[in-house]
Parts: sequence; C-alpha cells; structure tokens
Amino acid sequence: MATKNRTPGPSIDCENNLRLRAEDLIFYRYDDVQQTAAQQQKPWARNPHFFKHVQVSALALIKMTLHCRSGSSLEVMGMLQGKTIDDTFVVLDAFPLPVEGTETRVNAQAEAYEYMVDFVQSSKSVGRREYVIGW
Repeated sequence: MATKNRTPGPSIDCENNLRLRAEDLIFYRYDDVQQTAAQQQKPWARNPHFFKHVQVSALALIKMTLHCRSGSSLEVMGMLQGKTIDDTFVVLDAFPLPVEGTETRVNAQAEAYEYMVDFVQSSKSVGRREYVIGW
C-alpha cells in the first residue's frame, strides 16, 4: 500500500479545511440565563416541530460511535447531554447505559434508570450543567 507524502504539521482538522470560528464557540459555552429562559418558555410544548437542527460535538460523536461498535450486532442505548439554542439541539456529550440489548430492542431495567439518575447527579456535582436532551 503506497502512502501519500505528507509534511508533518497541522492536525487532520486543518487538512480537511475545518475551521473553528469565534462565533462557533457559543455552542460549547453554557449560558445559565439563556437555558433557564428556554426551559421556562418551552416553545416546543406549543409546537411539536419546533426543533429543526442538531449540532453534535466531536466528543459526543466519538463516544456514540465507540458505544455503537461495542454492541456488535446488538442494539445499544445511551443518553445525550447538551442544551438548546433557539431551534437547535446541541449535543455536547454522550454516555452509555447498562442495558440488555437484543437484535431488535433494548430492555432498560431499574438499574438503567438508577444509573441515569446517578450519572446526572454526579455530573451536576462536578459542575456539568447540561441537561439530558435525548437517548
């Protein structure tokens, strides 16, 4: 297999012409005031089609991919942590759940529910303020 002659240097992100702009950083910053206002207004309660976009962080995507691959041919289940900005879900992190999977479904038992609650409480105790926004 022939290898391409590349000069060492910038990360693969630069090689793919991906650039993080200053305005993109808002997606990674948690704004208590904005999140509290969104939770109080609940525009999604009036319009079930309110959310139109999803933005997934690289960290969450890697964790989701590894978790999916760990299940082999069995279905897996996990939770998504993040926030909302306008009509966008912003997925910042993901964590697997200890559930029993089959080829067609996941059976979440009491231990999975307890794990979810413990995980969210532990996250908050170490300063992670993001909500669970999906599974």
